[in-house]
Amino acid sequence: RDTDRSRGLGDVYKRQIYCFIGKNNGKIVLVYWLDLGKVQEIEDMNIVSQMCAIAVMFVIMYFYISQKKIILHTSKAFVEVWIAGLLSLFFDIFSLVAIEKRSGYHLTATNIICKLYLWTVTWVAMVAFWYICVDIFRKKELERKWRKRLWIFGISTDILIMVVPIKIYDSDNIVYTYGPAVIITYAVTVILLALILMLTKKYSQAINPRRRKSMQVWVALMFISAVIQFIDKKILIVSFASVIGVLIIFIMLENPMANIDRDTGFFNLNALFEYMKEAYGQGNDVSIVCIRYGSNENDFFTREMEKSIFYEVVSFINKLPDNYVFRSSANEYLLVFENTDSAEKTIGILERRFDKPWGGDNMTMLFGEIYYLRSTELVRRPSDILGLFQYAKRNRAEFTGRGVMLINNEVIEHIYDENSVENEIIEALRDNRVEVFYQPIYNTKTHKFTSAEALVRIRSREGNIIPPGRFIAVAEKRGLILRLGERVFEIVCRFIVQHDIHAMGIEYIECNLSVVQCAYDHLAQDFIAIMEKYHVDANDIVLEITESASITEKKILLDNMNALRKVGVRFALDDFGTGQSNLSYIVDMPIDIVKFDRGMTNAYFDNGKGKPVMDAAMGMIQKLKLEIVSEGIEEKEQFAKLDELGIDYIQGYYFSKPRNAAEFISFIESNNA
Repeated sequence: RDTDRSRGLGDVYKRQIYCFIGKNNGKIVLVYWLDLGKVQEIEDMNIVSQMCAIAVMFVIMYFYISQKKIILHTSKAFVEVWIAGLLSLFFDIFSLVAIEKRSGYHLTATNIICKLYLWTVTWVAMVAFWYICVDIFRKKELERKWRKRLWIFGISTDILIMVVPIKIYDSDNIVYTYGPAVIITYAVTVILLALILMLTKKYSQAINPRRRKSMQVWVALMFISAVIQFIDKKILIVSFASVIGVLIIFIMLENPMANIDRDTGFFNLNALFEYMKEAYGQGNDVSIVCIRYGSNENDFFTREMEKSIFYEVVSFINKLPDNYVFRSSANEYLLVFENTDSAEKTIGILERRFDKPWGGDNMTMLFGEIYYLRSTELVRRPSDILGLFQYAKRNRAEFTGRGVMLINNEVIEHIYDENSVENEIIEALRDNRVEVFYQPIYNTKTHKFTSAEALVRIRSREGNIIPPGRFIAVAEKRGLILRLGERVFEIVCRFIVQHDIHAMGIEYIECNLSVVQCAYDHLAQDFIAIMEKYHVDANDIVLEITESASITEKKILLDNMNALRKVGVRFALDDFGTGQSNLSYIVDMPIDIVKFDRGMTNAYFDNGKGKPVMDAAMGMIQKLKLEIVSEGIEEKEQFAKLDELGIDYIQGYYFSKPRNAAEFISFIESNNA
């Protein structure tokens, strides 16, 4: 090149083709060459990225295989996902090598290798789709149905890919395949990914939330990588993106360590839920033994002693054969058996072991509570299993020390009935279906109805009234009685304000307090706040307590009573004559009214011994200048006799059943006129 006379255009880089332009002895000289090294560099980069992805896949499988696990259908589907992803990576590499070396092979062989890679791309999408189906369609018949459909779809797609042509583009340093086979592959993959998104949305309540989220992230990665690869065909990252998806699933769902309790090495509750969901879906019946242990309250343990005994118990349970062990709480384990005989044999082993001492000095006795669910076929949903055992622990009043409590069909049906009532109460509170009925109370001195007892009712969704005998005990047991009692008191206060009860001749309304309410520290504070909210005169309220309430948490009850009495609320002792009746309660408690239970009233008329007992009680109560209400009066003769005896108030169906607010007002206005 004549540098002195050169035009100096320099070198122009365009699509990896170098061109030098210059003048030599008056002639224009153009020198071109293709930098083949650039093509090789791009291919090497793609192969290296796929090799890295393969390394990641083997690391995933190493940790998956090396850990203790429960083999579920979702676990098997994950292995299929892993195999499909690995094959896709290998065939991606083979197709790149085959295209590069195609000059040495027959074109048909190269095309077949490229089509095998396309197969694996569709396989990855199909096994991903199957992975989500396994979680949704857990029943055998549904699982088989969808498996069959997927096989037919997959085989049809593979045949179609194999028979249609494929072309290779190799120009300007860009190498890729295109044509009908590639279009079909992309179309099938996009359809399957779209179906995965649709299923995760449609069955969002049935799918494990983490599985739904991880699959949605995977699909997003696949779409993004496909768009990037479509825009820049030199970057082959679809297979790598699928590996990232497999890694996400492993971390969020299939990592066996996520299902292991670190302190014991047993499975945790997450593993139990997954196991039971599959057992129910496949129609597999299992037996479950719950073992809960502890020490006597008077035993003293150092931290070292407690830790030593803990590991001794763990070691013992770990050696029990033919079961999966799940840790449900600190000192509680669930042993799941696929064979009933093994379960019952293990119960015998547990009973014998807990009859013996523990600890390095063999001086520590532990109590072992054993609960046995012989068949999960009795349980409607897998999510109910823990609730069954919790209920059994709370309601084994007859169970002391060691022994086995069998959770049979009777217990299970009772639990479901309680659950149904609990849900009814919660919904009634939420939907304002809690109502108050009022039963008039007759005043024998004025011969009018001067008070009433407020009685809670719940109206079902269908509009039927649910009686208190159906839900009060459940509300107390399930911790809903405070909310329910507060709602009733608020309704009564609102009723007093909205209607001029004094104009009707009503002096006060009685409200019942449950035992749980009486033992609640802030009862007085909450009730006073409600009365202030509605501007209710405390003299219009009488609160009824029971004798059992005065036995439990007596100090709290007295504090509440004294605080309420200071503002003018009066108290009645309800159901006198039942349970552990004792006149000392009347002396000890700051009450104004005593209500004779229906049973005691009936005994006065039906039993020779009942008459002198009631006469003595009446005489004592009247000397204390307390008023008496006799409940449960249904006959005219009863009313006449009690009126003659000087009973202050009479309540019962003889006068009126409990009535809703409108009916009560109408009754009072009519009878007090």
